[in-house]
Amino acid sequence: MEAKVNSPNILIVDDEIGPRESLRMILKPNYNVYAVENGHAAIQMVQQTQIDVLTLDLKMPGLSGIDTLKEIRVIDPDVMIIIITGYGTLKSAIEAIRYGVFDYIPKPFNVPEILSIIDKSIQRRKLNLKVKDVLGTCFSQPLPNEPAADSAIPLRKESKGMTDFKWDDTNFSDNQNCLEFAKVLAYTLEEKDPYTSGHSERVCYYSDFISKRLSFPPKERNELQIASYLHDIGKIGISNRFINKKGTLTPTDWAIIKQHTKKSIELLIPLNLSQNILAYIQYHHERYDGAGYPDGLTGEQIPLGARIIAISDSYDSMTSDRPYRKPLTNGDAKNELVKNAGKQFDPNLVSVFLDVLKEMEEVFLVKDHLRAPAVAY
Repeated sequence: MEAKVNSPNILIVDDEIGPRESLRMILKPNYNVYAVENGHAAIQMVQQTQIDVLTLDLKMPGLSGIDTLKEIRVIDPDVMIIIITGYGTLKSAIEAIRYGVFDYIPKPFNVPEILSIIDKSIQRRKLNLKVKDVLGTCFSQPLPNEPAADSAIPLRKESKGMTDFKWDDTNFSDNQNCLEFAKVLAYTLEEKDPYTSGHSERVCYYSDFISKRLSFPPKERNELQIASYLHDIGKIGISNRFINKKGTLTPTDWAIIKQHTKKSIELLIPLNLSQNILAYIQYHHERYDGAGYPDGLTGEQIPLGARIIAISDSYDSMTSDRPYRKPLTNGDAKNELVKNAGKQFDPNLVSVFLDVLKEMEEVFLVKDHLRAPAVAY
């Protein structure tokens, strides 16, 4: 096959010749398309050729799709993987999602849909690599060989080698530089999505008001600001088809969306940020009643900064326009916070936040929006 210069490389892995050749014919006008019929051949191809996007069937003779996925992730953690299968189950979907699939599509696939998803996966890969490049440029010193003894989130072996950044009161100017970096990274992630543009900045704005009301020391306030800007960074590895989906989310959709906190930590651990920052990001979707994710923490088991971000994140989501709903008015959003105090949110922090909003409204004119159901991921 004669490769198209500057065109992305797509690898199709499917033991059935019909779907394999159909997909190859659909994609070959715009991409360099490779097709193999089993997992072993796919692994060999990924070892030999830079693959941008890989479509993978789950049920294949010999090496299964899941085992193929695991092996490929070791070889190339950045390749975008799309599951296309006629034998999908919730169990198989969740198992695949654990290894960072971008999307999960049942057979028979819709041609316009598959073309759209392939294109979005390529754009997301470019963004992922751009983010990694920024991270590598900003943080280039080696990490210590071992994590600190009191580390709540262990470093993975493959995460070592980027920075020996120390998070303490003596280098507060460096902390401020990290905050500026976090802002740039958040802007990079949000610049192409009109529905999330400015979201992280507003979450930081609300969270910082709460931290000042609670008299956070400067270092802890700075940590909360950085975590607020980076709280959704893990969504760079998730298809917008799920994040911005209109209508009811399926269990598979939710399983994919819930991976963004894990993906955030995997991306940020190499920076050796403080454990507070990582914990605030990892647990900002926990619920006060224990029904949240990823670990089902309850009450004050949830780090204070994560409880603050949860309120700020939900309030901004409720009062912002989304593809799947219209925004709530500020008054309706506040009613939702009150209704869910003690359930989703820390009730004491809800009271603090409502006081903060009242003060803000006395200073700024706050524009009301149309009433609509609230959904925050």
